[in-house]
Amino acid sequence: MREFLVFQSLWAMLDEHGQSALNLQQQAEKIAAAGFDGVTGHFTRREDAQPLSSVARDYGLQVEGQLFPKTVSDLASALDVASEFGCHHLTLQADVRPRTLKEAITLIEGWQRLAEQVDFPVLLETHRYRVTNDLPFTLDILQEMPDLKLLADLSHYVAGRSIPLPPSEEDQQQIETILRHSWGFHGRVASSEHVQVPISFPQHQASVDLFISWWRYGIEDWLKRDGDLSSLSFTCELGPPPYAITGPDGKDITDRWQEALQMKDLIRAVWQSVERGRT
Repeated sequence: MREFLVFQSLWAMLDEHGQSALNLQQQAEKIAAAGFDGVTGHFTRREDAQPLSSVARDYGLQVEGQLFPKTVSDLASALDVASEFGCHHLTLQADVRPRTLKEAITLIEGWQRLAEQVDFPVLLETHRYRVTNDLPFTLDILQEMPDLKLLADLSHYVAGRSIPLPPSEEDQQQIETILRHSWGFHGRVASSEHVQVPISFPQHQASVDLFISWWRYGIEDWLKRDGDLSSLSFTCELGPPPYAITGPDGKDITDRWQEALQMKDLIRAVWQSVERGRT
């Protein structure tokens, strides 16, 4: 029986000053009480992983660990930490920007060899200012490495490439290729001009509908695959400014926590709809 897990990002709990009025335990308590299945947070250093793992365990939450490796050895040391404390999966924001496909593949192959030694998934995130910054470049990587497992944050491609509404047939096909190689999602809705638009504003409904259709496609494709992953994760990642759009006072123009709850309900409804369609 495969399951669907919805996480809340700890980064998304920060305010416009990069702070939170709640300590880690209080954040975990709030997240668990709201019905999330897990939390997403930094997992590179022992001093980050130990308290996050402990508080998550206390509240029955799973952990998506985030890493920002630049080299193969960066991942090696982080995997030692993650193996000690355990996690649902690790997400790599590969903090490199190679100019050639050969450079990128050499690095990613090194990470893949290390990932084969641990008993949790290690996923490469699609993200701006990372190795996966450019959509065609990422597609070229996938052509050379068809078994590469991604974590899809599609907002970066929509904003980074100014993908219009509706997307062109080519845009749609390229996004679907990313989704067919994705084993998890980070949830945020973008427009061609903004990486994170308020999903509660009616003028953004067309963008919300587009992202929901993409996530549905990704879920449906994941359920058709053979693989060792018994659960699919989706992280609500509505980040603080400058991701969040702000007013003249520098504060969010929406309540991001309430929108995270809205997103959680929306994506669970998509999963349930897909599940019903399979029975």
